[in-house]
Amino acid sequence: MTGSIRLSRRVRKIALTGLTLARGERGAAIVEMALVLPLLLALLMGILVYGQYFMLAHSVQQAANDGARASIVGLDAADRSAVASRAVGRSLQAVDGTHSVAVSETTEAITVAVTFTVPQDSLLRSSFVPSPGNVIRARATFELPVD
Repeated sequence: MTGSIRLSRRVRKIALTGLTLARGERGAAIVEMALVLPLLLALLMGILVYGQYFMLAHSVQQAANDGARASIVGLDAADRSAVASRAVGRSLQAVDGTHSVAVSETTEAITVAVTFTVPQDSLLRSSFVPSPGNVIRARATFELPVD
């Protein structure tokens, strides 16, 4: 009988040691999560913010390209400027935000410069991760055909 009592005490002691070990591993997992979770969230937010920035920068550059390409059909400087502004507006109509268009012209080329301001509710204006900026600028130049 004393052998079975010793055995049950030993089994109980091993079981208690296992529970203590399990609690220690659970606590370690909570501490590890508390250390890693902010870094993971910052990385995820960085991916979202910079992804949106690159998408907007690409859209603004494409709008400048469209404006420069479309401006070639104008008859005079004022007409080319109006055509470029309409083309940029059409290209950016699906994107929230405000934009301005500047058209400069020389005898050899037309340059369309687009300045886009990100809206207030955009991820780019969040302060969780550093953002590249709230204003995106793009230029496109189209050479005029030589007569």
